[in-house]
Amino acid sequence: MCVRVRYLCVDLPGCSGVKEVEVAEGATVRQVLTEHARLCSLEDSLGKLPDSMFLVGKNPARLDTVLSNDDELFVMRILHGG
Repeated sequence: MCVRVRYLCVDLPGCSGVKEVEVAEGATVRQVLTEHARLCSLEDSLGKLPDSMFLVGKNPARLDTVLSNDDELFVMRILHGG
């Protein structure tokens, strides 16, 4: 299945715009991100993603959320302020 991944305010090389990732049916957010990282040689950067928020369409998602074909996964950096 194909999932579109859109990174917003994530400071990782190769993580801008929309990326299409092919994964097996029933893949989770974590599996999609892992596959994208593998394709772009970003495996060492995955540790920075827990500081991110995930949305599937307009709905909040967790790393174990199961995705469907043609879903759009948004990965957004959590901003801290004071």
